[in-house]
Amino acid sequence: MGFALFSSLISWALAFYLLGRYLRKPSLHGGLYALGLFLFALGVSLELLARLQGGWSPLAYRLWYLVGAMHGVTFLGLGSLALLNSKGARTLLMVLSPLVLWGAYLVFAAPLDLSRLPYPSAPTGQAFPPPALTSPRLWTIPFNLIGTVLMLGVAVYTTLFFWRKNPLKAQGTLLIALAALVLASTSALNRFGVVGLEELGRAVGVGLLALGVALADRSTYAARGA
Repeated sequence: MGFALFSSLISWALAFYLLGRYLRKPSLHGGLYALGLFLFALGVSLELLARLQGGWSPLAYRLWYLVGAMHGVTFLGLGSLALLNSKGARTLLMVLSPLVLWGAYLVFAAPLDLSRLPYPSAPTGQAFPPPALTSPRLWTIPFNLIGTVLMLGVAVYTTLFFWRKNPLKAQGTLLIALAALVLASTSALNRFGVVGLEELGRAVGVGLLALGVALADRSTYAARGA
């Protein structure tokens, strides 16, 4: 319970911080990253609510699956791409938009059987039918893969690029890369039926992400003041 509460609080704090940064200086990167953090924060908060209530309600489960399981890292990855290539991020966003809508439709239209979950508040997709074109469980795979690859790839690239020029920024982006790895590993284990590590994995992942963003922003402000 403690890890879930930590993840929720840190996620919301980071989401509002990024929203404030976006409002002060609008950019595609900032907007997508803030959106991604709001979806992530809502997802972990719904998991916490399910734990507190002793189980999922059908609506909460479907909403969690959409914002957490399906799009927990999608928009974080697009925001990362926008940092390097805003035109490419816009194009990919347009390509993905119909699939995002299709996935949302499936989440709210697919049959749901909460009794198939390992325990009442389990954050897994097993309440939906097995992966198929008409099951939302299939569509979490490409969205999570795209988001993770973009988030991790951009973080590794910027870490190598700034390693000598701006060590503090490089440390921040390295932490973001580690956050992407932790979150991706947690999601992969969950998909293969390994439950019980979600809370710890998300707590570590979002903690690393918050530290990474803080260091990267600090390096930017320090460079401006130099």
